[in-house]
Amino acid sequence: MPKISAPTVAEHRAAQRTALLLATRELLESEGVAAATPAAVTRRAGLSRSSFYEYFASRDDLLVAVALQVFDEWNSELEDALEAAEPGMGRLRAYVVTALAMTADGHHRIATVLREADLSPTSRDDMMAVHDRLTSPLVRVLDELGVADARTTGAFVQGALASAMQLVSHGVAVDSTAAGLIAMLEHGIVRSA
Repeated sequence: MPKISAPTVAEHRAAQRTALLLATRELLESEGVAAATPAAVTRRAGLSRSSFYEYFASRDDLLVAVALQVFDEWNSELEDALEAAEPGMGRLRAYVVTALAMTADGHHRIATVLREADLSPTSRDDMMAVHDRLTSPLVRVLDELGVADARTTGAFVQGALASAMQLVSHGVAVDSTAAGLIAMLEHGIVRSA
C-alpha cells in the first residue's frame, strides 16, 4: 500500500488533487496553457506522472477542473460584493466595480489563458457551462431592477464588462473604467453637450 501524507486516505487524495490543481494554475499563469501538460503538472506538484490519471482522465478534464475552481472563487467574491450592496443599481455598480477590481488584481488572467486552450468539444461545452454560472448573479440583479429580458440584457452587460476588463488589463484605471461603464449602464449612451 502506498504511503499517504495525511491522516486519512480521503484527506490524502484531496491534498494530492489540490496539489495538481495548484500546480496547473501556477503553470497557466507563468507559462501559458501549452505548458500545462500532465508531465509538467505532476513534476511541479512533486507527484509521479502516473498519479495524474488517478485524479483526471485527461488534460482537458484537468483544465475544466481548474476553470471550475477559478470561476467558483470569482463567483464567491462577486456574491459577497452583491450581498454587501444596496439592492438594485447599488448591486449592479458593485458587480461592475468588483469584476474590474478582480481583473486589475490578476484574478481574470487564468480565465483568459484558459480561453486559448484547444479543448475537445465536450470539454469546451463544460467550460462554457461553468462560465455561464458567472452570469447568474448579474441576471438576478437585472431581475431585481425589473429588466424584462434579464438574460439577454445580462449578455449585453457582460459584453460591455468584457471590454472594460480588457481596458483594465491593459492598464486603464479601475475607477475611471468602472465610472464610464456604470454611467453607460445607468443612462445609456448619451451625446456630449
